[in-house]
Amino acid sequence: MRRLLLSLAIAVSVSIPMFSAQITAPERPASTKAARMHIIKGPVLESATDHSAIIRWTTNTGSSAIEHSVVHYGTDPKNLSRRAESLNRWNQNLPYMIHRVSVMNLTPQTTYYYTVESVRGDGTPLGGRSNTINQFTTRQHQ
Repeated sequence: MRRLLLSLAIAVSVSIPMFSAQITAPERPASTKAARMHIIKGPVLESATDHSAIIRWTTNTGSSAIEHSVVHYGTDPKNLSRRAESLNRWNQNLPYMIHRVSVMNLTPQTTYYYTVESVRGDGTPLGGRSNTINQFTTRQHQ
């Protein structure tokens, strides 16, 4: 019995190091760490209804594993005080990130103006902010 327990103890002690792994956040390649995020496509209106819209844009990279895509909007292009955001997770196998944000509780047949940006969870800007103010009009209520 002692011999069996000793054999089992040796087998366990040998196999444990083979299966242990240190779990850490994946490192980004040095070349993409230095690159500043910027918009490479969009922003565009993907769709609109009488009470909602989806805004989409693409940035050159993800900047962190988790970030927020933000749309600043309003009915006056000089007052984009309303905000809609969506949590994104960066797929590190892709050299770009597609951002999609749903803007809800809109008024039918109303023109809205907007800009977009990417921020960390704490609100720190990551780059990828639009330089122009875009617009869309919601549909008539059916």
